Amino acid sequence: MKKFIAILAGVFFTLIFTMPTSAETLKAEGGSAAGLSALVPQLLSKYAADQHEIRVNVDQTLTRSALKVATGAIDLASTPAGAFARMEKGVGPYKQLGEEAIEASKNVRSLFAFLGGHVHVITAEDSGITTWDDLRDKRVFVGPPAGSFSAQTIGLIRTITGMEANEDYEAIKLAWGAANQAFEDGKFDVFMRSGTMGSAAVDQFGSAKKFRILGIPEDTIGTPAWEKYLSTPGYAADLLPAGTYSNQVNNDQDLLASAYVMFVSVHKDMSDDIAYELTKAMFENLDDAHSVNAGLTPLTLENAFVSLGAPLHPGAIRYYEEVGVAIPEGLHASQ
Repeated sequence: MKKFIAILAGVFFTLIFTMPTSAETLKAEGGSAAGLSALVPQLLSKYAADQHEIRVNVDQTLTRSALKVATGAIDLASTPAGAFARMEKGVGPYKQLGEEAIEASKNVRSLFAFLGGHVHVITAEDSGITTWDDLRDKRVFVGPPAGSFSAQTIGLIRTITGMEANEDYEAIKLAWGAANQAFEDGKFDVFMRSGTMGSAAVDQFGSAKKFRILGIPEDTIGTPAWEKYLSTPGYAADLLPAGTYSNQVNNDQDLLASAYVMFVSVHKDMSDDIAYELTKAMFENLDDAHSVNAGLTPLTLENAFVSLGAPLHPGAIRYYEEVGVAIPEGLHASQ
């Protein structure tokens, strides 16, 4: 953790006055090569190729990428909405930067939001776990030791059941690679796993033994606790349609799942024309994007602002106004 904070601090203090100077070549970063946080900037690189060359670096730590956008070291990045909310407050991974992180966050602008993935609540068919109440006294993998995923999953369990981690169930935290193997070895009962809709990696868990996915219970939806959960920056909900996973024992049901939101972030000093062209390129190629990965089907003009906390870039606003999309209150930058 100290090493990570040192890296963030180094990025801030050495790059705060550095802005990319090329209008033709843009630097972009994304997360895991297998996820949507990498795919979205890669698709932008393809769709905007006639106007700009976009060099995409993937498998990056996105909290660091957000800071690099804020300080002008790169031009754009996939940014977790929750991470940006923490940057605005100088907390979490930005805690030791404090006011410097808060000031840097004022340089961030957004183009559009997209679902980064879903929380898959997975348990083996023969586990005896068929409802959320069955999590009591069980071993539940909630996420890696670092990052915000475990906070989301622990909050989700609390919202639905009222159970507290390490009081009503054992909350297990491991690195993703170790967690995958541990679940296959039966080391815990429930696997709260992130993943894009239809992920082959998720379906692979059922290659030897079918699994069940727990959806959000109907009696939770619309409750004050659920509305409070969804009001957390970066949290959302989305449908996992019946038949999404062939190895899922209850794949005859549509399931509502918790999801997490990301957005394409850019620096406020990006030219209006470039921000406009990037935004237009994505939305004029939605049919192709949806065909590339089913996880991108929620990305539409109607959903472009879901859980979006960073102000829109004026160039993006120009595009939305051009196609008749109303800009939500609060997404215009103050300066």
